[in-house]
Amino acid sequence: MGRLICLDPSGDTKIIWDKDNTDEVEAAKATFKKLRDKGFTSYSVDKTGDKKNVIAEFDRNAEKIIMIPHLVGG
Repeated sequence: MGRLICLDPSGDTKIIWDKDNTDEVEAAKATFKKLRDKGFTSYSVDKTGDKKNVIAEFDRNAEKIIMIPHLVGG
């Protein structure tokens, strides 16, 4: 099972998918793309919870993906 976690001002949203379930993968991939298009940065996360890499493409085999919006200051 993969997890996509989106951190935003409202808290966090979690999407879980089974890599063998095409509908779940497509829903997670669509959310990933929507957030990337809004400027979110995405990280793959390893089993220890450490961020591994910034990723630009959805990985159906990822254990966990965290999406974080760009910080805006002023």
